[in-house]
Amino acid sequence: MRIKILILSCVLTLLYACGNKQENEANAVDQVIVAEAVADEASAVKLMAPPPASGKEGEYRLETNAKPSAQQTIIDKQKIIKDGSLTVKSLDIDASKKRIDNLLKKLDAYYENEDLQNSEQSISYTLKIRIPAANFEQLLTSIENGKDEITLKNIQARDVTEEYVDIETRLTTKREYLLRYKQILAKAATVKDILAIQENIRTLEEEIDSQQGRLKYLADQVAFSTLNINLYKDKEYIQQPQSGFLTRTKVALNNGWQSIVDFVLWTLSVWPYLIIMLGSYFIVKRFVKIRRERRKLNENN
Repeated sequence: MRIKILILSCVLTLLYACGNKQENEANAVDQVIVAEAVADEASAVKLMAPPPASGKEGEYRLETNAKPSAQQTIIDKQKIIKDGSLTVKSLDIDASKKRIDNLLKKLDAYYENEDLQNSEQSISYTLKIRIPAANFEQLLTSIENGKDEITLKNIQARDVTEEYVDIETRLTTKREYLLRYKQILAKAATVKDILAIQENIRTLEEEIDSQQGRLKYLADQVAFSTLNINLYKDKEYIQQPQSGFLTRTKVALNNGWQSIVDFVLWTLSVWPYLIIMLGSYFIVKRFVKIRRERRKLNENN
């Protein structure tokens, strides 16, 4: 009997020990899970926290990495207007003009204005060319590398980025205001309110149209550059041979006769004034004669 009780006690002790061991293992696992969760939460808090203001290297590295994107945005929005003028002296103006025509066809450019002047001293073309900005430099290089002589060159580049961005910003703001005014107009109850809102809408629409026109003009000037070309060729001076004595005498007599004819024609064209002058002369003369006769009579008496 004592042996059975002893064996039963040993079995119970073993079972109790096994149960404590399993419970301790479970508690250990729970502690590990909790520790991992706490660590994850701490990492999340650290990532979400703002960067320290102590000027550490990591902070400057982040700022440095952010700057190129802002600069890239500005570069993408840069608006440059390129224009210029050239004065070109040509030996064969027809060939030079034809060469420029071919260049414009090749570079998708066109003449906005073309003027030909042919005088005794020279023959010249005044050309105003509009060309895509990307092909502007290529056109200049092609003309400069030709056979003609460049006597004057003036190239300008204007940065209108600030004006362009300012107009875009103003347009966005005014469109938002216009939308709000239209929403308020739909809810207006009195005639006075309706008229006041419509006046504000009219003013905003005029300003928007004006700024859109300016923006369109700037965009066109940026997309297409302007190049003014003065292409000319001096003509050779040919000295005329001097005429002989008989020929010069004939020319002089002809000029004298022509002068007489011109004088007669001028006299005929002013005949009313001549009649008035002659009439005035005779009237004055008659008046003077009568006055002299009266003076003599007074002296005789």
